[in-house]
Amino acid sequence: MADQPADNRLSHAAQCGGGGDVFADIGTRRIEGRGGELAPVLPPKLPDIGLSAVKEASGDSSGDWAVMAKVDDELKLRQALNEMKERYAPYMRNLAPELAPMKQRKKLKHFLYRRQAREDREAFQRVLEGHGDWEEAQIPHYGGPLGQAVVYYRTTFEITQSELEIGSIFVQFKGVDYKALVFVNGTCLGSHEGFFAPFEFDCTDHVRVGANVLIVQVENDFTFGSSETEEAPGERFEGDKLYAATGPGYDDPLYGWHHCPPGMGIYQDVYVEARPAVHIGDIFVRPMPEQESAEAWIEVFSRNRAALNIRLELAVHGYNFAEETVAWHSWQPESVVEVGLGDTFTEAKVKGDGTYRQPIKLLVAKGVNYFKVPLQLKQPRLWEPDTPWLYQLQAKLLDDRGDVRDTGSRTFGMRSFRQDMESEPKGKFYLNDREIRLRGANTMGHEQQCVMKEDWEQLLEDLLLAKLANMNFLRLTQRPVQEEVYDYCDRLGLMTQTDLPLFGVLRRNKFVEAVRQAEEMERLIRPHPCNILVSYINEPFPNAANKPHRHLDRQELERFFDAADIAVRLHNPDRVIKHVDGDYDPPSGSLPDYHCYSCWYNGHGMDIGLLHKGGWLPVKEGWHYGCGEFGAEGLDYAEVMTAHYPPDWLPASGKEESWSPNAIIGAQTGRFHYFFYETPKGLEHWVAESHRYQAWATRIMTEAFRRDSRMNTFAIHLFIDAFPSGWMKTIMDVNRRPKPAYFAYREALSPLAVQLRSDRFAYWSDEGMKVEAWICNDTQLEYPGARLRYRLEAGGEVLACGSHEAGIPLCDSRFQGYIETPPLHVSERTTAVLRLQLADASGEPLHETTLEAAVWPKERGGADAAARYMENRDSEGRRVAVVDNAGGKLPDWMRELGEVVPIELEEAGAGDVICIRSIEAYQERKVEVGSLAEAGATVLFLELPPGRWDLLGGTVDVRPCGMMPVHFVSRDTGHPLVDFAGTEDFRLWYHEREERIVPLLGTTFTAGGWQPVLTSGNRNDEGEWAPALAVAGRKIGSGQAWISQLELDGRVRHNPAAWLLANGLLTGADR
Repeated sequence: MADQPADNRLSHAAQCGGGGDVFADIGTRRIEGRGGELAPVLPPKLPDIGLSAVKEASGDSSGDWAVMAKVDDELKLRQALNEMKERYAPYMRNLAPELAPMKQRKKLKHFLYRRQAREDREAFQRVLEGHGDWEEAQIPHYGGPLGQAVVYYRTTFEITQSELEIGSIFVQFKGVDYKALVFVNGTCLGSHEGFFAPFEFDCTDHVRVGANVLIVQVENDFTFGSSETEEAPGERFEGDKLYAATGPGYDDPLYGWHHCPPGMGIYQDVYVEARPAVHIGDIFVRPMPEQESAEAWIEVFSRNRAALNIRLELAVHGYNFAEETVAWHSWQPESVVEVGLGDTFTEAKVKGDGTYRQPIKLLVAKGVNYFKVPLQLKQPRLWEPDTPWLYQLQAKLLDDRGDVRDTGSRTFGMRSFRQDMESEPKGKFYLNDREIRLRGANTMGHEQQCVMKEDWEQLLEDLLLAKLANMNFLRLTQRPVQEEVYDYCDRLGLMTQTDLPLFGVLRRNKFVEAVRQAEEMERLIRPHPCNILVSYINEPFPNAANKPHRHLDRQELERFFDAADIAVRLHNPDRVIKHVDGDYDPPSGSLPDYHCYSCWYNGHGMDIGLLHKGGWLPVKEGWHYGCGEFGAEGLDYAEVMTAHYPPDWLPASGKEESWSPNAIIGAQTGRFHYFFYETPKGLEHWVAESHRYQAWATRIMTEAFRRDSRMNTFAIHLFIDAFPSGWMKTIMDVNRRPKPAYFAYREALSPLAVQLRSDRFAYWSDEGMKVEAWICNDTQLEYPGARLRYRLEAGGEVLACGSHEAGIPLCDSRFQGYIETPPLHVSERTTAVLRLQLADASGEPLHETTLEAAVWPKERGGADAAARYMENRDSEGRRVAVVDNAGGKLPDWMRELGEVVPIELEEAGAGDVICIRSIEAYQERKVEVGSLAEAGATVLFLELPPGRWDLLGGTVDVRPCGMMPVHFVSRDTGHPLVDFAGTEDFRLWYHEREERIVPLLGTTFTAGGWQPVLTSGNRNDEGEWAPALAVAGRKIGSGQAWISQLELDGRVRHNPAAWLLANGLLTGADR
C-alpha cells in the first residue's frame, strides 16, 4: 500500500464518539463564560520561605514523635458514630410543654392504584365510579411509568358528625410527584403541580358523615431537558416537568436505581384533618439574634365571609432544653390608619372622625391572613453546628369572647446566616456573625428513602456520618426534601443547601411556574435553622442548550433569578441565595460556582495539574467562589453486587478475569478508567482499583480547594447511595459501608489541617525533595505556641527530621514554607515518606499528613544529563537524524536525555535513529526512511497529528483523546521496553518549564500489526470506549519502528520513568 494520508478530515463526532451517557456528555462541556466579565485565577506565587533545615536523624531524638491515631476503618468509624450519637442525644429531645391540639388528623395509608386506560380518557366517570383493574398500594408509593403517563389512586375515609362540627375538613398532601388532580365524592377540589411541596384542599362542602371517596389523578411528563421512558429505551424526549436529577428513586435495577429518575406517585403522607373554621395555618419564626429578638409570622385561615376579631396568645419555650424563654402573653393584631399621597378626600374624612394615624384592629377575613408578632429573647441560646439549641413558639388563637379557637406551634433556632456583599473578596459567609466556610457533600435520595421507610435511626446515623466526615453542610442536590429531613438536621446541627429542581434549562412557558415553585420551596424550608442557602438551577447551558426557541436564554434566565429572588425574600427577607450551582454560562449576579470533575470526566472544569498548583476557572474579579460538585466513581463492594445486582451484571462462570463494569447499567468506570489506572482483572480487582483511585482523587481535589482562600464552599459528589449502583460516585454504599474515599474526605476536611504539596512524585537518588507545607484552618480557634514537625522516612526508619514555628490562620489557609530534604541515596527503587505533623504548645498532635515519593537509583539520567549531552555532542553517542520542516532540530527531550548526536538523514545507516517530527516531511522522504528501516535503522514517529496515515505499509488512525489530554497511560502490556515500571510510573509527570504537572498524552492511535508498549483508551468508530495505543512498536526488516504519542518534552529530566522510556525508544529494550 502506498504511504499517503488516508483521511485527515475526521469529524469531531468520529474523533470523540457519540453520546448515550447524559452525565458524561455534560462532563465534556467546556465552561466558556461571556467575554470580558471573567478573570483567570492563576496559581499563587509563593515566597521562597524555607522552613528550618531537615537534618539527618542519626542519633537525634527530635524526630521520635508518635504517629497520630486516626479514624480510618469501619470499626473505628462505628465507635466514633456511637460516641457522636451520645453527644447529640440531648439535642434530639422535646422538652417543650405539650400544647393541646384543636385539630383532629387521620393518616390515609391504604389506596387502590391503577394506570390510566384508553377508556378513562373517553369516559372519566369510569374512574370516579371505581371501574377498572385496581391493585393495592401503600403510601408512600413511587415509581414508574416514566415520561408522559397518568395513574389513579383511590381510597375511602370516614367522617364523623363530631369531626364536621369542629368546623372544616381538609385533605392534605405532603408531596405528590408530579401533577395532582384531587376529587372527593366526585367533585374536583383542585390541582397542584410540582413534586416537593405540601398542599391541601378544603373539602368541607363535599364530604358527608360516613364513607367518602378520595381519588387522586397523578400525571407525569418528560423533563424540560429531556428524559427517558420505558416504552422507548435509549431515546429521550422533552416535556414540561420541572425536574432535575431529583426523585427519591425506586427499587428497579433497570430504571429506578440510577440517577434519580423522574418517576411519579404519592410519595409522602396523606391526611384528612378536621379543623376549626378559623384556624392557625403556617407559622414561621424569623430569628434576629443580634437584636435579641424575633418575629413570629403567623397565618390565620378563615372559612367565614364575615370578618372576625381575634387575638393571639404566645409563649416561647426551650425545645431541646428546659426553659420558658417568653411567658404567655396576649397580642392584638392592629395597624395604624394611613392616607395615600394626594388623597385629600380620605384625609379629611379620617382627620374629621379622629382616626388619622390612630391604631386600628385587624380583623380576620375569608381566606389567609398574615400577622407578624414581635418577640424579645434576651441572651438567646444560639443555634450552632456543635450546639444546635432549639426553641418552640406556641400560639393560641382566641375569638372576641376569649375562647380558644385553635392552637399551633413551630420549632425554630436563633441563628443568623448572611453573605457579605460589600467587602472584597465578596461572598464571605457568616454564621452568627462569625465567618464560616462550607464543606459538604451532595445527596441524592438516601435521606428521602429513610423518610419513606420511616427508618429514623438510619436517617439519624446518615446525618451524623456526614458530621463525622467533618462536613458541616449537605447540598440537597437539585431538590427540596421531606420536612423530616430538615427537622433532623435542625436537631443535629447540620447545615443544608436546598436547590430548586431545575437542570440545564427553563422552559419558556414555565417561567411563572418556576417562580411559584421557588416560593413553595422557601415556605417549606424557611422555618428550619439548618437551611442556610438556596440555589435555583443546576448547570445552566449556554444558548438555552442551543434551543432558544424552547428555553430561556441567559439574559432571560437572569430575569427569572430576579423574579425568584423577590418571591423568596417576600417569605424570608434573610435568605442567602446562590443563583446557580455549577455554572456553564457564567457569570451570574451571585456567588460564582462551578462543577469540576477534573479527576473523572477527565479535565472537566480544569486540568488537575493546574488545580493542584492553585489555579481555578475564570470568575468575576473580587469574589469568593464555590465548587458545587466534584468526585470520581468507586464501584460498589462485591458483597453489594452479589446480594443485589441482576445476574447478567455479574461475571459469568469461568469468565471472572474478562468481566468489566460496563455490564452495570449506569456505571462509567469501565469506560473511563483508561484515563486513570490500568485495566483490572476480575470483579474484586476492579472494586479495589476503583476505590484506590476514588480515594486519591478525593484527596487531591479536596486539599486543593482547602488551600484556596477564595474557595469558601464545596461539596463532593456524592455521599450515600440510595440504591445499589445508584450513583457510583458515592463515598459510602447503600449498606452504609464506607469506601476508602470516605476516610480520605474525612481526613482532607479536618477543620485544622496540615498539607504537603508537590508537583513531583518521583526523584533520582541524588536529588532532595522540596515540598510546600500549608496549614488550613476552617475554625476561629487560635493555638499559641503550635509547631510544625516533620521527618523523612524510608523502610520504616526516620532518616531526617526538623521543626518550625507554625503560623496558623483563622478561617483561612496559609503557606508555611518549603521543607527541603537531603538526597536519599539508594541502590534500588525506594518509597520515601515525608511526614508533617502540627502539634500544640504541649506537644500534643493536632493534625498530621504524609506525602509519598518514589526514589530511583541514579542511572544515566538525572539532573546533569543535559550537561553531559553538551559534552558528548561531538563524540560517539546515539546518532539521530530528524525529519521535519524546521531544520532537523532535535526534540527537547533528547537534549534533556543527553548522549544524543544529531546527524543528517543522508548520513544515517543501520543502527541509527530516524526521528519523524513532521508527517509532511516524512511523506516526502518515506522511501528513504523505509529503506533505512529495512536495513536496520530505528524509525521513531513522534506525536503524529490526528488523521489516518499510511506508515511503513500500515494504516495508523490517530485521534484526539476523547475527553481532554490525560495524565496517565498503562504499561500493562508485557512489552520489555517498560518492564522497569510500576503501575503508576506513567502518571502525573512534572513539566520542567511549566513548573507543574501537565498532561502527557493528547492523542491516541490504533494500528494493526503494532505491538503495544503503553496504552490508553478512546472512542472507537462505533462511539464506544475501547483500548487505544499511546506508544507501540513493530519490526521493519532488520530495523525497528516506534510510534510515540507521549509528550516527552520538558518531562525527561525530572521524571525517572520518562527518562528510562525515552532512552529505550532510542536504544531499544536494552537500557
